[in-house]
Amino acid sequence: MDILRDFSPRLVGSVWRGIIKPRSDIDIEVDYVDPEPIKKRLIENGYALIEEGGVDVPEHLRQGSLWKIKVRTKLGNEAEIILKEHSWYLNPPKCDIFGDVKRGLRLSELLKVLKESPSKLFIPENAFSAAHIH
Repeated sequence: MDILRDFSPRLVGSVWRGIIKPRSDIDIEVDYVDPEPIKKRLIENGYALIEEGGVDVPEHLRQGSLWKIKVRTKLGNEAEIILKEHSWYLNPPKCDIFGDVKRGLRLSELLKVLKESPSKLFIPENAFSAAHIH
């Protein structure tokens, strides 16, 4: 995420939640609409471009996502960078699973969590209450 610092990266998805599986990819949203500078930065820093393309789904499902860039990291993990419209980036939608806002972690927040409590889960306290388990 550090190399994307200029694009306001935010870690989202299962890695943000702390519920990672062996095949989980890393999802990063950026507050930026032009994919070219982001692709250039990724390639210059040794990331292999796997695929990219516009997000072609109806608006209510798109939630401000404009473009996706999938890369392989230097450690062999897959990461997906999602370019978001500014208003959606500032006002992320609620999570379909947990019901909270999918705010993710900005770089400074991620570094703090990694230093202070790297195994922290970002799941609402009531997510596993009797009301949520059927």
